[in-house]
Formats: sequence, C-alpha cells, structure tokens
Amino acid sequence: WQQSRRQLPSICAIIIIVFLFWFFLGHMIFALFLGHSTMTNISSSPEVFLTANGVTMLAVGSAVGAIFALLLYMITVLSLPLLLDREVDFVTAMITSFSYVQSNFVLMILWAAGIAAATFVAMIPGFLGLLLVLPLLGHASWHVYRLITARA
Repeated sequence: WQQSRRQLPSICAIIIIVFLFWFFLGHMIFALFLGHSTMTNISSSPEVFLTANGVTMLAVGSAVGAIFALLLYMITVLSLPLLLDREVDFVTAMITSFSYVQSNFVLMILWAAGIAAATFVAMIPGFLGLLLVLPLLGHASWHVYRLITARA
C-alpha cells in the first residue's frame, strides 16, 4: 500500500498499455495472414499453420513479438527495482534502464536469455516450477540491480 503513492503504478500502467497494444497487433497479424482460414477443431488447426500464409504469420508474429519483448525488457529490467529502491519518477527510471541496456547490450541480453531459459524450464512440470523459479529470479534480479547501482 505504501507503493501506491509512488511511481510504481504509473510504470505498471505503461506496461499494461504496451501489452494491450502487443495483443492487438498479434490479432491483427493473425487476421492479415489467416483471417479467411477455417479452423474447425484442435486436431485440424495445426495444418493451417503449415501453409505458406501460416508460416509467414508465425515469422512476422515472432519478429513483432521479439521487438515488443525487447522493448519491455529494456524499459523495465532496471526501472522496476529502481522505483522500489529510490524516489525517482517512472520516466527517468525507464530512460535509465533503456540507456543501461543499450550501453551493455550483450551482457543484458545474456541475462534476459537466462531469465527466459529458467522460466521455460520451470513451465515444463505443469507450471509448478514457477513457484520456485520466479521468486529466485526476482531475488537474483534485485542483486543484479544492486551490483549495477554499486558500480555507478
């Protein structure tokens, strides 16, 4: 409740808006490539994705999704812990996070790949692994933030 008067709700609203736009673009990409395809049931629908339009839709959708994922990662990887740690506005926190990822791109992409791999492996046992991995990733992310701010 103490965070409600700070900047964290504002950045959360930005994240939600970006996700909604991403969701809208996903629907639009699907409609552009497979809008006239008939998908009657779950057993015949995978065949639609193996057509030329289906493969193109998957490629374009993956590229757009990668761009949005990178954007969200760049603006939140340091800004969320920064907003919890210090009294700064959310725009400054997002710019700081984006700039740091931009200047240390390879290292931060490796960290993102580690997060993605751990999350993927945690989802394999019926998503139960997330109960262990998400708190560990949150704790590790906080330590990464502390290491970065200690150097600055």
